[in-house]
Amino acid sequence: MQDEELDITKLRYVLYARKSTTDESRQVRSIGDQIKECLQMARNKGLTVIGSPIAEEKSAKTPNQRPKFNQMLKDIQAGKYDGILCWHPDRLSRNLMEAGQVVDLLDQHIIKDLQFVTHTFENNPSGKMLLGISFVISKEFSDTLSVKVKRGHKNKFSEGRTQTPKHGYTNEDGYYRPQEKYFDICRKAWEMRLRSDSYETIADYLQKQKYGRIVKKTGQIVKLGLKDLTRFFRDSFYMGIIIQAHEEIDLRQKYDFVPMVSEEEFNKVQALSYRRQTPYNTHKRFTFYPFRGFVQCSYCGHNMVAGASSGHTRRYMYFRCEPRL
Repeated sequence: MQDEELDITKLRYVLYARKSTTDESRQVRSIGDQIKECLQMARNKGLTVIGSPIAEEKSAKTPNQRPKFNQMLKDIQAGKYDGILCWHPDRLSRNLMEAGQVVDLLDQHIIKDLQFVTHTFENNPSGKMLLGISFVISKEFSDTLSVKVKRGHKNKFSEGRTQTPKHGYTNEDGYYRPQEKYFDICRKAWEMRLRSDSYETIADYLQKQKYGRIVKKTGQIVKLGLKDLTRFFRDSFYMGIIIQAHEEIDLRQKYDFVPMVSEEEFNKVQALSYRRQTPYNTHKRFTFYPFRGFVQCSYCGHNMVAGASSGHTRRYMYFRCEPRL
């Protein structure tokens, strides 16, 4: 029941709807449905909604991640709106910091009223207490669900199942299967590296084969460029061992996983890639190179080679990367 002195038909409301693409609850109405039901409620109660509805596709679990929500609170403080019209309290916040901001603005009478489709709110001590409980329940639900999801992912990983995409493989319910044609192309790339072919040569080969992994959700094509090849040839997944969250699982022992390379081949490629990362072992060093053996290429991650060039009046030290090694 509303305060008798407050005429809600004379207040200016802003309609706020939210549903993130990774929303914790799949039962939450879509943004369109939320807006539709809020507008119907506004018509039934004679509420005045100012401007267009604010629709935000961001999670409310972490504070300061919703620019539209923050701007809405600033507009309320500036006097543009008197109240908020929303589908459910958890659309406003799933964290206690931003929930506290809303309650604080109520205490200061800056927010004069809140209207929810699914809840009844009274702007009095009891109403604010119930609103706070609703915010706490929303946070507890979000936190508990997050723990359950992490536990589920951990259990699946212990079975050798994960959704991480890999080149040359399809992912069927967490199990990796060789992808027709692309598996052989990626296998050929490993064979070229075993012959000491450079990354540039391998990248050219992949480009000529028009290789690219398609992301299911977006349809984006992910290619294997020079920088990607460095990670590709370091990934132990392709010999059957996958590492996730510091845990190691041998897929060959979990199901009929088909490795792209043998363990021996994988180790040979690693030895080839890291052979120049050890500083030179020579007793005839006439030039001192500070940071030698410490400076790494930000592009490929390998140690850079130190050298000196002669200018007109002095010698200059420089570092270079040799990706062909």
